[in-house]
Amino acid sequence: MRAAHTYEAYLRRETLRVVDPYLVLGAVAFIFAFLIWRTKFPAVAGEQKSSEGDHGRYSDLLRYPHFLLAILAQFMYVGAQVGTWSYFIQYVQDSTHQPEKMAGYFLTGTLAAFGVGRFSSSVLMKYVRPGQLMGIYSVINIALVAVGILHPGWVGLWAIFATSFFMSVMYPTIFALGIEGLGRDTKIAGSLIVMAIVGGAVLTPAMGLLSQSTHSIAKAYAVPLVCYFFVAFYAFIGCRLGRKNGESPSAASI
Repeated sequence: MRAAHTYEAYLRRETLRVVDPYLVLGAVAFIFAFLIWRTKFPAVAGEQKSSEGDHGRYSDLLRYPHFLLAILAQFMYVGAQVGTWSYFIQYVQDSTHQPEKMAGYFLTGTLAAFGVGRFSSSVLMKYVRPGQLMGIYSVINIALVAVGILHPGWVGLWAIFATSFFMSVMYPTIFALGIEGLGRDTKIAGSLIVMAIVGGAVLTPAMGLLSQSTHSIAKAYAVPLVCYFFVAFYAFIGCRLGRKNGESPSAASI
């Protein structure tokens, strides 16, 4: 194509192909924003105004260790999720030498596994406490990521693939555990936990730097490995700190 002087035109045509889909997505986002703006939402359960009529203060949240650790746990989890998916295609290509298209199919499969994990965990929470289930899933992911790091190849590929199933329960569970029992501080606490998704923007580049320094995409998955260790700590210990009588939220709250 370069010899025929058609390469630049090809690149331009391929770039313009994404314009229409993103215009549609942008329009849908604006429609949802308008609907949310015009919708009156019910009050958050358990939230009460103070005698002064305010909805809580950020300084009050410093009294809740389980909430502060929830922010860090969410930061770690989202970093692990985004990093795992961002480098998965490269991991497949480097480990199994499959073409990019086939690696893309595997990535699509991880999204399906994530969805199955989310729905199945809702059923399991009827029998297992949310924090305990998340802790068990975190430990499983620690083992799976370790396999992916130590045994890159088809075994490692399927190990990293399976982490999507077990990570699916983490975001909503961390959120529910973090805001439990905060009363009038619930809304502002929830906003801070949501902002912890910045972990995806911080830890994903860290994986890239580690990959460059070690010349191995498999070793870069040490970052999600550390993240799952912290999520496991939060599930088993951190979410109980500062709670009255070690109370734990029910599955219904999640």
